[in-house]
Amino acid sequence: MVRKGARSVVLGALVVALCSAGVLTGTTGAVQLPDGRAYELVSPPGKNGADVIQQTNKTHVASDGNGVTFSALSAFGDLEGTSFDTEYLSRRTGVAGTHGWRTRGINPAERGSTFGAAALGLGGNTPSYLNAFTPDLSAAIYRSWRPLTYAPNVAEVTNLYKITGLGEASASVQLMSDGVAALPSAWGNAKLFIFPQLVGASTDLTHVVFETTLTLTADAAPYQGFCAAVGAVLFFGCPSQLYENAGGVVRLVNRIPSAPATECDDVNGPACVPADSGQAGISALALQRYSQRMVSDDGRRILFQTPAGGESGPIYMREDGARTVQLAQDGELWTASSDGSRVFFITSESLLGQDTDSSRDLYMYDTDAPPGNQLTLVSASSVNDGTMETVVGASDDGHYVYFVCDGQLVPGEAPADLAGLYLWHDGSLAYIGRFSDVGDAQLNGPRTSWFAPSVMRTSRLTPDGQHLLFMSRSDVGFSGREGFAGYDHAGHQELYLYSAETNRLACASCNPSGRPATTNAVTNVREGAAVSAATSDQSHALSDDGQHVFFSTAEALALEDTNGTSDAYEYDAASGTVHLLSSGTDPSPSYLIDASNDGRNAFFGTRERLLRWDVDDSYDLYDARVGGGFPEPAIPAPACTGEACLDQGAAAPAAGAVGSAAFRGAGDTRGRLRRHRRRCARGKVHRKVRGKTRCVSKRRAHRRAAHRTRHVKEQRNAER
Repeated sequence: MVRKGARSVVLGALVVALCSAGVLTGTTGAVQLPDGRAYELVSPPGKNGADVIQQTNKTHVASDGNGVTFSALSAFGDLEGTSFDTEYLSRRTGVAGTHGWRTRGINPAERGSTFGAAALGLGGNTPSYLNAFTPDLSAAIYRSWRPLTYAPNVAEVTNLYKITGLGEASASVQLMSDGVAALPSAWGNAKLFIFPQLVGASTDLTHVVFETTLTLTADAAPYQGFCAAVGAVLFFGCPSQLYENAGGVVRLVNRIPSAPATECDDVNGPACVPADSGQAGISALALQRYSQRMVSDDGRRILFQTPAGGESGPIYMREDGARTVQLAQDGELWTASSDGSRVFFITSESLLGQDTDSSRDLYMYDTDAPPGNQLTLVSASSVNDGTMETVVGASDDGHYVYFVCDGQLVPGEAPADLAGLYLWHDGSLAYIGRFSDVGDAQLNGPRTSWFAPSVMRTSRLTPDGQHLLFMSRSDVGFSGREGFAGYDHAGHQELYLYSAETNRLACASCNPSGRPATTNAVTNVREGAAVSAATSDQSHALSDDGQHVFFSTAEALALEDTNGTSDAYEYDAASGTVHLLSSGTDPSPSYLIDASNDGRNAFFGTRERLLRWDVDDSYDLYDARVGGGFPEPAIPAPACTGEACLDQGAAAPAAGAVGSAAFRGAGDTRGRLRRHRRRCARGKVHRKVRGKTRCVSKRRAHRRAAHRTRHVKEQRNAER
């Protein structure tokens, strides 16, 4: 027979062993994580009742997965207040006796903004880090209406700052958007509408490119009154200027050759002349759209168009802040290779002899090709030329590009009467399928609004271009192609994974049971964000090797998912299986927020206490990490029951600790207290039994003492 006290100790030891083995994680029960993952609590265990905001575009992951930023609407930890939202940086430390992550606030000290500033500025005046971090998260670009440095020329408008040493006491601030002259003093409240929009930056943030209506350099076009102050953010097509901060110096980017020349050089001549306006791609400022890769990784090359305020115009490349080359007379900039050597744009002009119609076509300009051979017609077809809809994305080296066109570009394939998805690879074309709704095609492109993050770009592309993740709300046009049998979407969006290596198509988020879809699968999340400013950042929903897809859905794709609300999932391309990352049992939604480049770290938000380190019911950020996990805090000793509690009374209090010991009165004397304690018969001693002092035999007292010693040893062994 096992006494209850001993049984409690054994069960406690079993729980510790199971937790260490990864079978049980946290307080909620069994969760079988894929890939040898284990949970780590990233956000602080206690957060003053604050939730970690569930938003993809405010979460940035370090390239090695050992750091991540997130935001909240309340301050906690080492911060004492907040303006709109407060941003934090967590770094993985692995310090023994902790949950393994250290969190620091990264908002610079500044006066709080005002609701009027945020409302009138349409979000542009809300203090926020933008989509520009160094890979190790040691530096980032921050936008603030309140001045963070002394700069009288731009003191009353929103500015961009580079903050170095994030999360450290030695953090430094450098103004990126300074001007050479003081701004007009009679603008009044119109200044609330003036804010710079980040276009892009070099990987190390030594080059930062932005658009603004302000005149910041001596060669920029002069201020244009009310239009410059108000019109740009109200989509009046007001002209903006494109600037670059290179090594702390602000210079004008939109400097162009004098017609009819197509090249200019400010150092060796002929010199470039300032254009009246300029924009990067489709314009970050005037049209509030995101154009990807307008700045090369090293910052040497910047792509832009003139005039600003429209979707097309002459296309230029600015190199090293000194030379400008015209790439096309008219077109729409879409994307480029990471080094800027290959540029993709759409134009209705026939730039090559093989382009025999006036429809919109996709071209590539290759700066490394011999003169006269730098242009390539990407959407070329000998069958039935079509009209370009959107460019989905290009590989880092520009040798793979995915686009949507309504023509029949590949012989033997049915005409894509609406929106055919194509892959171009160094002159060869592959037809993947077609979208039944052109709106789906647009949502997979890069030009979704910065101010509508819920519909931000849904597609992802691996750096080598061999794997594409995209969204569709119907299997029409993809069913029966590249190995995909088909699936009933029931009008909901699902995520597809295409491999150029195998020419295979798979549905990453379709229900393995084959039942029709009941809800959307999403790669971007924005829940509980309130006034938190949006950025152009998107989650790393597809790992760089194309083997892992991360997403959120409220549909139960695994048997363990029984809560009927959103959960975080991972799709493994190698096995074609889908796995839960959150528990699937918490009644509150859980969301996949972001992942590291290699997919070894999957960050998701949940209210559930998945680890004993988590001590509140607020939303936390967790990492489902391959090979991760830290020792849990010790399980408290189980409460004793029955005979196991014998002789475990509290130790006698120290002299003077009891009030009556110092009290003197007629009814409570030491002599009277002593007389009330009866003496034990011979062979017996005083011992506490169930909280009362009784006389027991000496043999029984020795037996109980031995039992107590064994109990203590067993408990210590279990804790080890």
